[in-house]
Amino acid sequence: MNVFELSKALIKIESLSGHEEPLFHFLSQFLKREGFTVKKILSAPHRPNLFAYLKKPRILFSSHMDTVAPYLAFHQDAHTLYGRGACDTKSIIAAQIITGLKLKVQGMKDIGFLYVVGEEVDHQGAIDSAKKVPNVEAIIMGEPTQNTLAIGTKGIVKVALKAFGKAAHSAYPELGRSAIHSLLETLFRIQNMPQEQSPFLGQSNLNIGILEGGVAANVLASQAQAQILVRTVSSSRQVYHQMKKNCLPHVKIQLESINDPIRLDTLPGFKTSIVSFNTDVPYLKKKAKKLFLLGPGSILDAHGPNEKISKKELLKSIGLYERLVKAIGNL
Repeated sequence: MNVFELSKALIKIESLSGHEEPLFHFLSQFLKREGFTVKKILSAPHRPNLFAYLKKPRILFSSHMDTVAPYLAFHQDAHTLYGRGACDTKSIIAAQIITGLKLKVQGMKDIGFLYVVGEEVDHQGAIDSAKKVPNVEAIIMGEPTQNTLAIGTKGIVKVALKAFGKAAHSAYPELGRSAIHSLLETLFRIQNMPQEQSPFLGQSNLNIGILEGGVAANVLASQAQAQILVRTVSSSRQVYHQMKKNCLPHVKIQLESINDPIRLDTLPGFKTSIVSFNTDVPYLKKKAKKLFLLGPGSILDAHGPNEKISKKELLKSIGLYERLVKAIGNL
């Protein structure tokens, strides 16, 4: 297969977060046919992470198998591949594998692959894989960075808020307590927390992604919930504690995911960038002496209804990955 054929095969396999197993099986069979040993690292039943190698790897290519919903069918034109995962990150996985096979033909046998579940939701695949894979010289994480080496990413604090009230007829509010009102007041307080600034990463930002609760306009809501994601530029744990302090007594906060901003490595001769999105790198950073973040495609094309990647950019990434591996080898 060339990189376009492999990308097509991967994009056509639906692998929404929580349902990555079919993609694992395809990649496992493909890499076994190419002579790789494939290990399964389970995060949950039917949620396997994939670790593949020829001999003990010195450099690991890595990315994630899961995608956001909804699934988008594959199609293409002369210049572009379309479909869910086209840039985040199935075509990137294809480019990494094609690069690895190319290096194998050249005699490099210390290249491995780590493809994980759950990056789009809780990073559980990376967390579990970090306990099982060996330490390596370098990890090359694949995410859409427009073929630049990203030298910094923001951290995240992802929380769920759940407010509890007492249902009552809205004509007699003194007989109840609205969970929605408590939640809104809490959200107002959290939204008005001071935003942090970093000369390296810029400004933190907060998004209320989900807000729901109640049963009718004439009933005080007994429950309400929200999900918040903060992209941090300093200590994520400190941001979480500030959010916790701003919760009213009847609002409970649950931490779903957290990691700090991270600086990544670079090498001469590569264009660099700073990205605002988050990756699995913070959960794997103790496994490698060097951490690199590189991939074709734009994050602005990810998660949307028209996800795509340029064929020209995808081809270029193979040469960049090959050059990066060889440059790491010369360190």
